Amino acid sequence: MLKNVLGNHYLIDYYDCNKNVLSGVNKIKKIMLNAGIIGNLHIVEECFHQFKPYGVSGVLILKESHFTIHTWPEYNYASVDLYFCDKKVNISKIIEFLNKEFMSKKYEIKKIERGIISNN
Repeated sequence: MLKNVLGNHYLIDYYDCNKNVLSGVNKIKKIMLNAGIIGNLHIVEECFHQFKPYGVSGVLILKESHFTIHTWPEYNYASVDLYFCDKKVNISKIIEFLNKEFMSKKYEIKKIERGIISNN
C-alpha cells in the first residue's frame, strides 16, 4: 500500500531567543519575509500585529500553504508553524535561518504529515 501525503506541517519551538528581536513587529516581518526568500516561498498575502505591552503575531499566506509566528519576548520564546504542500521547499534552510536570526540557543521540531491518502 502506497500513501500520498498532501502536506507536511512543521511546528518549531525556539527557546532562549533574543527578546529584542522578538519584540518588534518590523523585525519579525523582515525576518519572515527573508526566510520566505531563502526558502523560495511564494507569498500571496501577509498580516502582522504588534501586541501591547509586547509580542508579535505574523502570518504569511503562501501558494504552498502558510507560515506563522507568535512571539513571547518576556519568555525569550517564539512559536513557528510552517505548513507546505510543495515537497521542493527546503525546510532546513528556513529553520536554520530563523534560529540564527532569533539568536536561539535551542529549538525543537515536530513534523506532522497531513492529508494522508492511501493508494491501493
